[in-house]
Amino acid sequence: MDRPLLFFPASRWLGLALGLGLTLCFALLGIVLTPWLGEGYASLVFVVGIAAVGALYGLLPALVSAAIGALIFDFFVSEPVFEFTFTRTTDLAPPLVFTACALISGWLSGRLRDEATRASRYNLQLESLLDVSRQLQRAASDEEVWRVVLSPVRGGRLGLYRAVEGRMAPVPGSPDDAVWREIAQAACRGDQEWVAREGLIGLRLLAGAHAVGAMVVAQGEADIGFLLACGRMAALALERIDLALQLSEVHAAARTEELKTALLASVSHDLRTPLTTISTSAASLLAFGPQFDSETSRELLKGIVDEASRLNHLTTNLLQMTRLQAGEQKLHVSLLPVAETVHAVVGRLRAMVGRRRVEIIAPPQELLIHADTALFDLALTNVLQNAVYYSPDGTTIRVDCSAQGSDCVIAITDQGVGIPLDQQERVFERFYRVERGRRGSGLGLPIARGFVEASGGTIALDSPVSEGRGTCVTIRLPLVEPAAIQHGAVDEGL
Repeated sequence: MDRPLLFFPASRWLGLALGLGLTLCFALLGIVLTPWLGEGYASLVFVVGIAAVGALYGLLPALVSAAIGALIFDFFVSEPVFEFTFTRTTDLAPPLVFTACALISGWLSGRLRDEATRASRYNLQLESLLDVSRQLQRAASDEEVWRVVLSPVRGGRLGLYRAVEGRMAPVPGSPDDAVWREIAQAACRGDQEWVAREGLIGLRLLAGAHAVGAMVVAQGEADIGFLLACGRMAALALERIDLALQLSEVHAAARTEELKTALLASVSHDLRTPLTTISTSAASLLAFGPQFDSETSRELLKGIVDEASRLNHLTTNLLQMTRLQAGEQKLHVSLLPVAETVHAVVGRLRAMVGRRRVEIIAPPQELLIHADTALFDLALTNVLQNAVYYSPDGTTIRVDCSAQGSDCVIAITDQGVGIPLDQQERVFERFYRVERGRRGSGLGLPIARGFVEASGGTIALDSPVSEGRGTCVTIRLPLVEPAAIQHGAVDEGL
């Protein structure tokens, strides 16, 4: 439906009403002061009122105020009073002056409002840029940068493109459109920082002296200056992400080299002792075998067997650690009795235990778990060997097997020197050895943790245990209920 000819927005009608009221107030003041001021000075009161209306409410209310003020001035102030006369040239002066005052004040008022609106818009853009800058500082990926830059753009049509080997690759979320990519390519290779074509604006993303990509946005959805500022900040954010990635790669490479060095140092040190012992014993038997008595020959052969076993254990640890770290170790799960396995491991380590005492505590009913036989045996062996390494002769190593809720808990406690608090988490790192004799390869506890976590359990360490000494390693694994066995719920080969 067409609007009426005199239709104005509600705010415009309000301005007209207020302007009319202000005009009437100043007109009344001018009429009252006319006997004292005279006709000439009274007209100035009308001029002030019209100027005030123009300054406060704009051009249209000022023109209406000028017309009404001229009629009131002519009827109530100008001679002859109480009649409208425009016969003299001087009678035209008040309406012309009032109209000129209305035009000037209204124009100035409009300019002032325009400047205020522009300043307000600039302030909003500045606040938006500050918000974008804060969010870009936290952006950790190209997609996050795109989302941050997209948020202040009206219409939600913005594409961010990376320069990759001479082509434009869209950041996840950006339009994967041939036209958009072409505009991005033109912006990235052009002489100017931005280009406009086919209703799109392409802006080069400059980070220093080189372009990291381009930003494309539909025309009319944002101010070009604002877009350029957003693009420069986005370029810096993308450059920061690239540098962070490169730094991470450098750190990873340095860490890899560090692990390689640690591996070579550990392996060369730990292999040298058993190989030297085996080589020396074998050479002695070969050269002087007939001259040795049976007891000496037996000791030499026993040394060869023990060191070969130690060497085999070390290489097994290295192999299993490599497989666990690479995620290639497939668990061959079977139903295992915990106490029986513990007794078997302790029996194999009897020679190493020497003058120490191993106390095994287990409930009358055997505890059963689902686990890889070889890895469970290896994990127990590693933990028990650590307990033996760092326990003085004559002390007791306690292995406590118990059921706690749905878990089977194996706590291995020694009476050794203990582990400092700041190193208790690091002992589960590969090749790390506590500064208390530095025995072992630094692989025992990492392998134990890898096996336990792969089996759905947890491993923890507590030290000291009593009177500032001792270490307790606690392994928790899911317990198999007897009912599950009766129903045949045994999974093989997880």
